[in-house]
Amino acid sequence: MSAPVVDAEYEQQTASVPLAHYLWILRRHGWKISGSVAVVVALTLIISLRLTPVYESTVTVDIDRQMPTSVLGQEALQNSTNDADQFLATQVKLIQSDSVVRPVVEKFRLRDVEKDALEEAVDKSSTSLEAPVILKNLKVTRPPNTYLLLISYRSPNRQLAADVANSIALSYLAHTYKIRYKATAGLSDFMERQLEELRAKMEKSSGALIQFERELNVINPEEKTSILSARLLQLNTEYTNAQGDRVRKEAAYNSVKGGTLAAAQVSTQARL
Repeated sequence: MSAPVVDAEYEQQTASVPLAHYLWILRRHGWKISGSVAVVVALTLIISLRLTPVYESTVTVDIDRQMPTSVLGQEALQNSTNDADQFLATQVKLIQSDSVVRPVVEKFRLRDVEKDALEEAVDKSSTSLEAPVILKNLKVTRPPNTYLLLISYRSPNRQLAADVANSIALSYLAHTYKIRYKATAGLSDFMERQLEELRAKMEKSSGALIQFERELNVINPEEKTSILSARLLQLNTEYTNAQGDRVRKEAAYNSVKGGTLAAAQVSTQARL
């Protein structure tokens, strides 16, 4: 039971230390404290001045996902909405690809301006220069639940950081348009070849149909009329005209036979 009593007495003694005691410690060791603070501030200032400032420029790209997946048929009206993550991940890799980055590296001569910014072979042979270029300071991110891509580039040169970020975005857009143009051109060529083949088949079928009509003596395939039926129709028409002519002549004959010459002249058959 004696231990708790000792702890209570020690806490009372500690709590009863006056503020003047702390001031006395500060006055006695003030030069040591001030010197330590001054040394720390000086070292921090020296290190900050020796560090090279790095600037980061970010470009925001809006990805259009409303383009059709096909050109013909009902698939052209359908949009793929269940593969957004895969699609955006593909676009991120495409932005970081050699086809997009290399034109920017050559435009701003990043191999000479920022040697540590490129991840490539050490030697300068033609084989190493043709190897894929990777920019270490390039970062492509996507905000959650969006179709936006953030293209960021870091460089000690403020203007260079902004120019490289903007150029990579423009290079990505140009590369995307080139891919779509080639795909459209390839599809157009394919459709032209299909149309040529279809036209050739139609001409071949038309020639075969004409030959078949000649063999069957068919004049009008839609009306199914042959030469024999056309001749029969012509004879029937001539027979009908002959009957009508006979009736008119018989009427004129009867008029002349039963009447006078004046009656025949005023009749409808006077011209006979």
